Formats: sequence, C-alpha cells, structure tokens
Amino acid sequence: MGEIFFRELCSSDIIAVKHMLEEIWEIDKFTAGNSKTANCIISSILYNDLITQNYSEIAVLDGNVVGVLLARIKDSKNTHMIWTLKSLYYSLCLKVFKKNKAGCMEYLRVEQSFKKLLVQNSFDSELIFFMVNDNIRGKGVGKSLLSHYLDKCRSNGVVNLCLVTDTQCNYGYYDKIGFTLEREDAFRLELSSGPTEHKTFLYSYKL
Repeated sequence: MGEIFFRELCSSDIIAVKHMLEEIWEIDKFTAGNSKTANCIISSILYNDLITQNYSEIAVLDGNVVGVLLARIKDSKNTHMIWTLKSLYYSLCLKVFKKNKAGCMEYLRVEQSFKKLLVQNSFDSELIFFMVNDNIRGKGVGKSLLSHYLDKCRSNGVVNLCLVTDTQCNYGYYDKIGFTLEREDAFRLELSSGPTEHKTFLYSYKL
C-alpha cells in the first residue's frame, strides 16, 4: 500500500466524494435503481453538508480519495456561492421530482428526522460527514481523520460536539470510540423493496 496523505477538500474532489457516497450508502433503497433519482439524493446530501461545514479533510491514497471528514466548528458556515446554489437546486429537485417521487419523499423523512434530533441542542461543533472507503478500513485512516478533527476542536475551545447518523451507516463505531447516544428516532420507511424499520441517532462527545 502506498503512502496516505491528508489535506483540505477542494472543489475538484467533489466527483470522487460523490462516487464514494454512492458506493457506501445504500442509495438503491430509495431510488429503485433510477440513476437520476440517485444523483439527486446524493448531490442533495453532499452539497447541503458542504455549505454547512467550515472544516474539511480528505485522505488520499495513490491519487484517489479514500476518506472524508466534514465538520462545523463554532457557528460560522461556508459561503461558497456555487455550492449554495447547487444545494438549493438539488433540494428543490427532491421535492418536485416526478419519477420515483415516493422514494424521494421517504428520503426527505430521514432528512427531517436528522433535523428534529438537532433541534434545541447547543453543541460547539457538529461532525457532519465522515466516510472511509470500505477497502481501506482498518488501516487507521478513519482514526487519523477523527484525531485531526478533535485536535482542531480543542484548539478552537470546543468542549462538546455532536453528530447525527442512522442505520444506513456503521453507527456502532461511535459507541466503541466513546461517543454517547443522546437519543434516537425510529420510524418505518415505505420503500420500493418493501417496508423497513429505520432509526436515526444523535451522538455527543465531550472533550
């Protein structure tokens, strides 16, 4: 294996990050195999996260992005105009998309659940997006990304942080590394593959 190095995310990384998200997140549950719907949901997730974050780091191996961490530290946000416009565009597409509209609406229920968990919570930082390529897990990439983020939090006077995740992700990882489960939201999703029970989680961490 070659050397892994870390740097801030830039616009040229967006396509690679989208491909990672498509591979790791089980998007077909919501899209019934429709590529346009999949692109709409993935793009909505990514650009919403990009305009919320003010801290980013990616891990690169042999020229390929293999890990990503986005976070908000304190209250400032990213004011990248193109990302903001794309976030608005894809969010609107989800609401007006006629093909596989039911799948889009079910995804929006998950998004609303995330927002509900975050309401009336005062945290100094939020870990918004954290993803490591399946092929590189166990090599310390995720641990390094998280360690760099926590160091940045400490240097900025952060005393507590949070994240929201769901059953689509490896949420048990946060229990193992000392995060505290604050609360969860359980509901049923009506997907093209059939009904499925879904949960979203709010975790916290004290520095």
